[in-house]
Amino acid sequence: MSTWELIQGEALAVLRGMPDESVDVILTDPPFSSGGRRESARSLRKSMIRGTEDDAWIAGDAMSTNGFLWIMREVGWQARRVLKPGGHLLAFIDWRMAPTLSAALESADLRQHPILVWDKTYFGMGSMFRNQHEFIVHMTAGNPGAPQRRDVGNVIPCKPIRGGAHPTEKPVPLLRTLLSVVCPGGGTVVDPFAGSGATGVAALEEGHSFIGVELSDYYARVARERLAGVGGVQEES
Repeated sequence: MSTWELIQGEALAVLRGMPDESVDVILTDPPFSSGGRRESARSLRKSMIRGTEDDAWIAGDAMSTNGFLWIMREVGWQARRVLKPGGHLLAFIDWRMAPTLSAALESADLRQHPILVWDKTYFGMGSMFRNQHEFIVHMTAGNPGAPQRRDVGNVIPCKPIRGGAHPTEKPVPLLRTLLSVVCPGGGTVVDPFAGSGATGVAALEEGHSFIGVELSDYYARVARERLAGVGGVQEES
């Protein structure tokens, strides 16, 4: 039977306590740290157009590029350890930070695969060409196992969430599609930056178990409520 656990805590600290080779998939949406087009702009208030004040935004999203590189390389090392041989790591990222994230994870002995594109099906903001996509970096612990299905392309159309429980919430149908390719039946899915728990909902609906980690007390409560609302599964005791 599928189970779930939502841990309020810091991603690295929790990952370091997980057993070796115990996880099938890490599917996550880390803070992009893309607060500005220039390094000096990343820490400036309102360097991106946002619908919330800074205090209500996402912890870690104003890190420097070097800070982001450091923490994601450390996450990569822990991912390499906890993933089963051939296990997958999928991480959402924007165009500014995709090269940095790929380098951080590859340098942690994860094998890089072609980047995936989330086609949001209609465009949003943009100063010239309007934004319509987001990247998903794909890594594995060594050679990947065989995919669970072979009918999904590397450009995946799915409408984004509007007015969700989290400012960067990802749509559950998109997350389910990703998991349907890379996670074996009844596998274990981990999200070290769980937000409002969308990855967990997708994992449980696909018949997998889920472990989420979320630093924010507020979003940890939101995630627990969402996960508890998925029928046919129980919280890990």
